[in-house]
Amino acid sequence: MIGVGTGPGKPTEEHVARASERECWIALSLLPGVGPAAFTQLLRRHGSAAAAWRAGEHALDGMRRIGDEAVAAMAATAGRDPREMARRAEGATRAAGGRVITWLDEEYPRALLNLDPRPPTLYVAGDVEVFEGRAVAIVGTRRASGYGLAVATEIADELARADVVVVSGLALGADGAAHRAAVAAGGRSIAVLPSPLDRIYPPRHRGLAREIVRGGGALVTEVPTGATVGRPDFARRNRIIAGLAEAVVVTEAPDRSGALLTAAAATSIGRELYAVPGPIGAMASRGCNRLIADQQATIVTSTAALLRQIGFSRGERPPAVTALSEVEGQVLERLLERSGSIEELVDRTMHPPAAVASALTLLEARGLVNPFGGATFHPTLAAKRLAGVL
Repeated sequence: MIGVGTGPGKPTEEHVARASERECWIALSLLPGVGPAAFTQLLRRHGSAAAAWRAGEHALDGMRRIGDEAVAAMAATAGRDPREMARRAEGATRAAGGRVITWLDEEYPRALLNLDPRPPTLYVAGDVEVFEGRAVAIVGTRRASGYGLAVATEIADELARADVVVVSGLALGADGAAHRAAVAAGGRSIAVLPSPLDRIYPPRHRGLAREIVRGGGALVTEVPTGATVGRPDFARRNRIIAGLAEAVVVTEAPDRSGALLTAAAATSIGRELYAVPGPIGAMASRGCNRLIADQQATIVTSTAALLRQIGFSRGERPPAVTALSEVEGQVLERLLERSGSIEELVDRTMHPPAAVASALTLLEARGLVNPFGGATFHPTLAAKRLAGVL
């Protein structure tokens, strides 16, 4: 890992006294075993990265679920200069065409601020302004079928043309198809890497990574530039993919697919989850079909419907809540409070069943309501945004 093992030097107190909080922050995040959870605990206990660094081997005393690697790394901070570690990390990242971004920096993606724990430090290549745009993640199996590749391509193309940033993991299969389609449509894309910026994974997508950056997108990773890594950390990458997006679309996934880990991450942090159905006998679609059957994900029946559900349409926006009829408005208001069946909505709105059923049909056509199993209805992301819930 960059900057670790630099050997003895001046006393830690002198190093920290001259180092900025940001330099200590970067240095602390570079220590082996000090991931987002341990970093967050250190900040909460000591109040700052500088104070945690100064505490050295005692910084982790009494903390729970801390691995031996982190304990050893903190014990070895004595005599190491956090300024030098941070400068080396930033120099290596600049050489790779990127920059180091921490929570302390204005460029840190706001979408990740509600992650707990959030990544303390990110390594980013490309235009950081892309993090300010509305974003949807498209994920799927690396062994995508022709159907899966076509679906990922079509959805990414439509999203990009609607000025939605397409987020994915640069993997083979669905991820690569989504990135390519977004770039080809003149849109922006964010690729979240499980590897350092100077070691694009998979290697065959190095050219695609360059195209993403040239197109105004960005590459982002938690892994320090120049770090020696073994197996890529897909679990942490998938969590960032879900965190950067307001909704996640699973295009094709078998039962044991990394895309399902991203789906689980999306659900756990409150992101909208969508899944594309496939043939009932297709192994590659079993994960998607199960998400839909278990009512964990909203079914994607067309790209146009998906755009309406997330609050966009090619060339036009969905109708404002104020444009709804009285019955539609009251039904939607009740659903924004709590999802429910037609019978429940009849009781809660005091309107006749036929009027409620008609309102639900119109709301669904507008992309403001989704039915689950034909019995329970809930508001879409577009409805929540238009009503000011999000």
